Amino acid sequence: MDKRRTWFVLGLTIFLVALFIAGVVATQTQNSTPALLPAGLKQYAAHPQVRNFTLYVRDNVLKMPDGKQIYVFGYTDDPHGRAKVPAPVIVVNEGDTVNITLINDKDPTISKYANGDGHTIHLHGLDLSSTYDGDPMTAPPRTADGQIITTPVSENSNIQPVLGPVVQGQRFTYHFIANYAGTYWYHCHVEVEEHVQMGMYGALVVQPAGTPNQAYIDTPTFNKQYTFVLSEMDSAAHQMDHANIYDNGPVMNWTHYKPDFYLINGKAYPATLTDPDASVTATRGQTVLLRFVNAGSKVRSISSPGVHFLVVGTDGRKLDNPYTEDTLRIGPAERYDLIVQLNQAGRFIMHDHIDAALTDKALTVINVNNADGSNPVPLPTANTKG
Repeated sequence: MDKRRTWFVLGLTIFLVALFIAGVVATQTQNSTPALLPAGLKQYAAHPQVRNFTLYVRDNVLKMPDGKQIYVFGYTDDPHGRAKVPAPVIVVNEGDTVNITLINDKDPTISKYANGDGHTIHLHGLDLSSTYDGDPMTAPPRTADGQIITTPVSENSNIQPVLGPVVQGQRFTYHFIANYAGTYWYHCHVEVEEHVQMGMYGALVVQPAGTPNQAYIDTPTFNKQYTFVLSEMDSAAHQMDHANIYDNGPVMNWTHYKPDFYLINGKAYPATLTDPDASVTATRGQTVLLRFVNAGSKVRSISSPGVHFLVVGTDGRKLDNPYTEDTLRIGPAERYDLIVQLNQAGRFIMHDHIDAALTDKALTVINVNNADGSNPVPLPTANTKG
């Protein structure tokens, strides 16, 4: 009887120990296996953050290399500064919650002759609801300070719902989750032909979560990256627009738009050759990511003799089958992500192969230095033809 009891106790002990171990293993397995996510949601490799940005509407005067001055209005992140053309690059990570607040407190389209157009921020290429799309025709009812009104307003309430663009004295916050890595851009969606031409545009970059040295997951890593916003300006049209707002002059017909300056990040040739934001400088053997945004109204054809581009993404999406180009055609509003392997020291002209732009010297340079900083090729002169 004692032996039976002993074996029973021993068996029970082994059973309980085995049950405990099984429970521990199951718990560890559960903790190490990602939980199923609701449809449409994504699990990110890095911890998402909340990113807050504020933009103001201001004007400015751009000075071109030939001395000509061009009146512009656009966005800035400095409430005490002038408009930046292009607007500040907004950089976030995949999975981040992003809030971009537009404050219209000094609208440059207001004068004693003009009541002002109002402005918005259209986040081009992002998959957003119409609430935050930035189109004034689909803007939701809201208060002047940007609070969205979701229920009917009582007749006795002091709330005055507003619709349309963000006008003088108002603000609005555009909200979204950066679900997809890639290159995007933003611009005003009020009087689009005029406002974008006048300077209301900028780039928005979403970096892949956890891998900031890649354009997308499973694409080549890079040592440096550049974001080039391409645009063009018609200096006579800008002068006419200024005269219309402030001197009650005739309205500019933007179908007669004829650009005489082609810009890279707001700079015209030959300033592009030496400006660090409008040219590339790398060391031989490095890999560079070039993000192109065409914020203009003209098709561009980008080429750099002696350099090949690996196209890994376009319009905010990774390509399943990257391909190589030596001349890349970029239409208005399009974006391309290019990987460039720079294995030869020298200076390589990068220009627009479309004749009209080439005539106006729309070009910059890719500087590939040796490890000691030397370069075997002198910097091109202002008379260089692409």
